[in-house]
Amino acid sequence: MALSFEQEPISDSTTSPVITNWTPIVPYVLYRNVSIASLFYYKLVLEIRLTDSSGTLLGKIKQRRNGFSDDIAANKARAIFDLKDIVNSQLEDTNADQNATTKTIHKVGTNSATTPFSQNNNQFLTIYVKGYENYSSAANISPSDVLDDAINDTKFYIAASLDLNIARGTADFQDTAFSSYSLSGSAALFLSDIQDSSADNIGTVKRNYIQSTDYHTIGMLNGVSDLASDAYYIGIQYYDSSNNVINSPGGTAIEYIANTNANGGANPDTEVNTNPERLIYFGCGPANLESQSRNTEARPSEFDNWAYYTIRAYDSNATTTKSALYYFINQDGSCKGFKVRRLAWRNSLGCFDYFNFKKKSTQTINVTRNNYNTLLGNFSSDMYSYNNFSRGKNTRNTTAIVREVINTDWITEQDAVLLEGLIMSTNIQIVENSDTTYTVPVLVTDTSFIKKTVANDKMIKYTINIEYANPINTNS
Repeated sequence: MALSFEQEPISDSTTSPVITNWTPIVPYVLYRNVSIASLFYYKLVLEIRLTDSSGTLLGKIKQRRNGFSDDIAANKARAIFDLKDIVNSQLEDTNADQNATTKTIHKVGTNSATTPFSQNNNQFLTIYVKGYENYSSAANISPSDVLDDAINDTKFYIAASLDLNIARGTADFQDTAFSSYSLSGSAALFLSDIQDSSADNIGTVKRNYIQSTDYHTIGMLNGVSDLASDAYYIGIQYYDSSNNVINSPGGTAIEYIANTNANGGANPDTEVNTNPERLIYFGCGPANLESQSRNTEARPSEFDNWAYYTIRAYDSNATTTKSALYYFINQDGSCKGFKVRRLAWRNSLGCFDYFNFKKKSTQTINVTRNNYNTLLGNFSSDMYSYNNFSRGKNTRNTTAIVREVINTDWITEQDAVLLEGLIMSTNIQIVENSDTTYTVPVLVTDTSFIKKTVANDKMIKYTINIEYANPINTNS
């Protein structure tokens, strides 16, 4: 065969999706190893479709051969095709609970009590590509597509990013680095940027500080055959302030919630057939767990005086761990009267991370007025008059924008790393505890972020400026 893919975004899509944002391009290199000396108007072509050969056509790219190739002298041809912008235009954030699509993903398990999981919405895609040639056999004949040696390839894609610096000089970086997120062992990771850090008397763990009324989700890859990710259950375990396990009313140390279609997810072995099932969310916040009805003994209210709880993934027998352990530490009563602002943002892996800003917040309303002038008063018959309510200067309309300054408590260096993701995110929301249908989209208006460390700053605290994405409705 004359044509081949000399380079692909990753070598093996059965264990990892292509992460589209870790390098400047997502390349396919199409190569013809046979001379094109007798061909006219020669171009290499890459066709990009959703899912398979009959899926929606996303793009058809024609390119002349690379003029800097060593094969020019041999009249061979290669061209580099970049899929990044085409694929990213199709990938979306999962903002809505797929079991209740008018309601926010952050409150999965509350929106529908029987579905503590949610599948993704166009956040995980299958992309099919076909490479072939376009040329003419004579100078006086128009070129056309030639499919005799056409080749094809299919891979999974997700809008995510990893540290470019650790990838330098590593051809199989995607295969090896993102495999950490396949839930297949006790060190495997959920799709969160949360860092290992010290948590009171617990030690160094992946910890989230949380209030009992907070919502929280965690994303995960799903599918044994496709992604080597086999989280059949999520196990929840509660502890008191002395690190003692608190058994549930049924006498069980760990309570499990099954990952199934009926629960909003998908059994990783028997039910994963589509892209929505290959990346799922679990409602792991106290408010999510309290509302879900699939395992009522996993609700926080069943455990008196809990200080923290943990979650992790388990195998089909609910005995072997399939992920690292994630801690959720109760901070009720620590805000000292301030209104807590809980922000959620799309993290580097495409899912959501959360943080409570517990110190003073200051809200301002910025009003822009469109004013115009008119003649004071009016003429009636042959008389000019005006009333005490007449005006010469008028406001045609007003636009009101809400801005807010929010503050963290004292935090760790690891929290500071997490907040870097907030500053750089393009999807940030305020998660209100009181409302079960929607969140408030906001923008971070800070254009710089000073990285603080204990060595430099002793104690670390941040002030963040946000702006509501939608103006206040005014009667104008």
